Amino acid sequence: MLVLVLGVAACGGSSPPVTAGPGATTLPTAAPTAAPEPTAVPGGETPGSTGLVEPPITTIPTTQTDWGEIVDVLPADFPIFPDAAAGEPPAEPVSGAYLARAGVDEVAAWYRDALEATGKSTLDLSSPLEDGSRVLDMQGDLPECRVRLTFRPAAESTMITVLLAAGCFGGGG
Repeated sequence: MLVLVLGVAACGGSSPPVTAGPGATTLPTAAPTAAPEPTAVPGGETPGSTGLVEPPITTIPTTQTDWGEIVDVLPADFPIFPDAAAGEPPAEPVSGAYLARAGVDEVAAWYRDALEATGKSTLDLSSPLEDGSRVLDMQGDLPECRVRLTFRPAAESTMITVLLAAGCFGGGG
């Protein structure tokens, strides 16, 4: 009988105390314990009472284009071809426009390598178009994180236009 009483007590159930008969001792059952509160991790997010972490809110200005939603300005860590200067943006919205004193093929290869070094994958680097332009399409870890660069010859230079998808921010990398 004592084994039965100890077995029930060891299970920690919340059933009423077990009585083994006249003169036997009763063992109280353990009261249920509350789940521990989440502990904040330095530099991390603290889950709410639901255990879910809210996604970060981005305040990066964006513009909707035929290609998709783009950021209006490139982030400070976006690679820029060495010695490239801000260029006159085209009439359509872009995330950035630069003028580089190098040929289209050299600039396109540099951007492909620089963006692959940041974790992006090359989807396509077009063959030269009729006007000598080339288009580079790349993607981050998530399909929403896309980049399109267009390289157009411009009098011994290359005009670079960048479309950077808004999906690269707030968890799109």
